[in-house]
Amino acid sequence: MTEVFERFVKGIVRQTDSNHEESMDLNEELLSHLHCSYEDLLNEGYSKEEAMKMAMMNFGDEKEVGKQLQQAMYPYRRGMMLILASASLIFAYSVYLLDLFMNGDAHLIWLVLAVLVATSILTVILHPVQSLNRRLWMNGLLISHIFIFSYGSLMSAYLDRPYSTISGFFSYALVLLAIILVYRTTIYDFPSSKQLLQKDAKWIHFINITMGIVLIFITLFLLWAFLLFSEGLQASLLLLLLPIGLWMLLYAVQMRLLAAQRKKIAYTIAITQLLLIGVTLVIWVYGI
Repeated sequence: MTEVFERFVKGIVRQTDSNHEESMDLNEELLSHLHCSYEDLLNEGYSKEEAMKMAMMNFGDEKEVGKQLQQAMYPYRRGMMLILASASLIFAYSVYLLDLFMNGDAHLIWLVLAVLVATSILTVILHPVQSLNRRLWMNGLLISHIFIFSYGSLMSAYLDRPYSTISGFFSYALVLLAIILVYRTTIYDFPSSKQLLQKDAKWIHFINITMGIVLIFITLFLLWAFLLFSEGLQASLLLLLLPIGLWMLLYAVQMRLLAAQRKKIAYTIAITQLLLIGVTLVIWVYGI
């Protein structure tokens, strides 16, 4: 009986985007409800087999219950991710084909990367793997999406009107949706149960995500300018990725400091980073 209930509950939990820890908690809670229902049915005079079948029948269909739990735990998130992935695939192929027919040349590597990221997001959403660190994987894919499709918006600027306007608007909408999902995934959907300072963790996440997005756009602009005025790819282009690498390292350090409840040091690093980026932007924009 227990094995049957466990298989039934696993089928329900598999429909959600829960991480491993959340899945374990959800398993326990659902099993508890099933066992209570089973005991009640036994007390009403049903046989063990009848009580087991009726308990699961009263609980509902696995897929339907799983979808309801998914919607209750992460409202609209799966739908937003599906829209992002599907629309990204449409955008990638459209821009590539338009670029190919209008300019006689197209960015095949960009198309491959764009399709790879979009299909990866689609796969993770449609076939969730509970053993994965979902927040890490989803954020990695979403940040890659922001980087790749921001470059796609630059590509669309070279298309003829009105295609450049339409594709530009479309790409901005995709990037904005990806940014929203990064914030939501990190701060709300998958908070770490190991992090005791949850409120401080949300602020550190918010500061670092914002800095990361700014760094991505700056890096993209510099990359675009470099490619525009240079004769080809050079190894020095890798230097443009150093600030992003440093940001990722410091981000990880801050979260470890918070886990060790050393929040003052974590905030000091975060604010220092923020000030450095702010000063750099002011100098860059105003030429001080």
